[in-house]
Amino acid sequence: MDTATGKTYVGSAYGSGGIWQRWCAYAETRHGGNVELKALLDTTGAEHGDHFQYSILEIADPLATEKQVLEREGHWKDVLMSRTFGYNSN
Repeated sequence: MDTATGKTYVGSAYGSGGIWQRWCAYAETRHGGNVELKALLDTTGAEHGDHFQYSILEIADPLATEKQVLEREGHWKDVLMSRTFGYNSN
């Protein structure tokens, strides 16, 4: 969540690196490769990333497929309306 704007972003992690690899990407870049977060930081400056608050919404079964994880990610995007009022464009 962007505590400055109230906008949400939902991401997922799967594969061998899991959540640790994903969170390292966010810590390093502040956008983790998300197009909308990157555009926001390009416009407002990297320090805007100080307003980002990260939370774990759900822990997937380690045996879940990528498709299953992405389905759950889509569920949370719908629940939090992050496509309409947040930083998810997909």
